[in-house]
Amino acid sequence: MKVTIFNGSPRGRKSNSHLIVEPLLEGAREAGAETEEVFLVEKDIEHCRGCFACWGKTPGICAIKDDMAGLLDLLLESDYAGMAAPVYGMYMPGLLKNFYDRFLPLATPYIYRNDDGSFYHEGRVKRFPRQFFIFNSGFPGKHNFDLLRAYVEMVKRGGPDRVVLEIYRNCGEALGVPDEGPPPEVLQKIAGFKDALRQAGRETVTTGQVCRETVDQLHVELMSDEEYMAGANKHWDRVIAESE
Repeated sequence: MKVTIFNGSPRGRKSNSHLIVEPLLEGAREAGAETEEVFLVEKDIEHCRGCFACWGKTPGICAIKDDMAGLLDLLLESDYAGMAAPVYGMYMPGLLKNFYDRFLPLATPYIYRNDDGSFYHEGRVKRFPRQFFIFNSGFPGKHNFDLLRAYVEMVKRGGPDRVVLEIYRNCGEALGVPDEGPPPEVLQKIAGFKDALRQAGRETVTTGQVCRETVDQLHVELMSDEEYMAGANKHWDRVIAESE
């Protein structure tokens, strides 16, 4: 079994997204899976040109010769494919959106109607991996993910078992703070969050689903809204003062 996560953070290996992905893949490996984290920022992925060559002139093959063809092969070879990214402008960063735009060769130009009245293109591939999504926000609160939740709901229209796990992690910047930074109770919650990530990775591989208890543990608040705002604003006061 192969589990692949595409990290769409511009920070790449230094991102909070990576700090979330790492223990989840660790748990998947413990359960016997082959795992890989792909940092999109390290890949050559041009913007889709809207030329539609992949629908007409060269069906299923993009006209752009960059890293994307290999990444699509990796996606389709995986049993589970995850997307991880921070919240930028209340949505996904352009790096991940650009990656999604280049999925066009996986569809045909022929339009069909879903049972709910929405429309999309027929899929070209017979097998698509089950998916999971990891989004983290530098804000406290839950409304940071409203647009992303709506996107995931659209993905779910592809089938009831299409998405195996959704993680919406608020107060994400707390994950990358040095151990001596947050108070002990916050560090304990972060440790519990990472334990839950490992468990989610194990459950995904062994049972094909993540139990409700583990999902609840993944969404435990790390700190209050007031604590997070105070810490974040104090940090930026310091950064701005040091730059003057």
